[in-house]
Amino acid sequence: MSEASELLRLQEIDLELMRTKKTAEALPQRQKVAAARAAAKKVAGELTKIVGQRKDLEIELADLDDSKRFFSEKVTEIQDGTYNQDFRSAQDMEYNLATLAKKIEKCDYDTEHLLPRLETVERAEKNARALAEKLEREEAAQVASFKQAMDKITEQVKALASERERIVADLPASIVTSYEAARKRFGGGAVETLRDADAPPPPAAWHFSPAPSPTSVAAAPRSRRARTASESSSSPARRRKAHARDAR
Repeated sequence: MSEASELLRLQEIDLELMRTKKTAEALPQRQKVAAARAAAKKVAGELTKIVGQRKDLEIELADLDDSKRFFSEKVTEIQDGTYNQDFRSAQDMEYNLATLAKKIEKCDYDTEHLLPRLETVERAEKNARALAEKLEREEAAQVASFKQAMDKITEQVKALASERERIVADLPASIVTSYEAARKRFGGGAVETLRDADAPPPPAAWHFSPAPSPTSVAAAPRSRRARTASESSSSPARRRKAHARDAR
């Protein structure tokens, strides 16, 4: 392979590497994984709050149950006459029993209103856990898909990098240095092919892309040029026409 052909192939490889990098950055799985993780993080935060609410309700219900048990035992002690305090009259005993009965009733009332709240929180916790598991499965699936796509891209990059390394090793160091400088300057397009429009296709020729003119916005032209201005003016056809005009 000639130096011109190797340079053109080197440029093709570099452009393909640039496109591959953009493809990797734009993989839809990447955004889906990020979205699944963000959703999972949000659900995890909500689940933590729900679990905290459920535990608070369970503690409150357990306290109510302990209080009711305590008051019930006091009622039993009073009714059995084993209460430690000295009651002076039956009226005082009835008063204490009435007070304990109200406290027990209050415990039952609070428990009755807390149980539906506990059921609601438990249902919310169940739904949140189910959603968290679903998001975890979705994230795992997207991660696997992303890994598969990246493995394929990595194989392509390795193959291109290996070919690039071989071509760079074959080319003279001065040409590689000039190419790299032009490639960095023009964003990838460092080499262009020159052809004479009036002549049959010659073997591939090359030159490094020139610096852009003040009136041009093209950073690095990669299209095939027909002829440069100097080539056109010095062609045999132009010289014959000029000679004919001089003769007249």
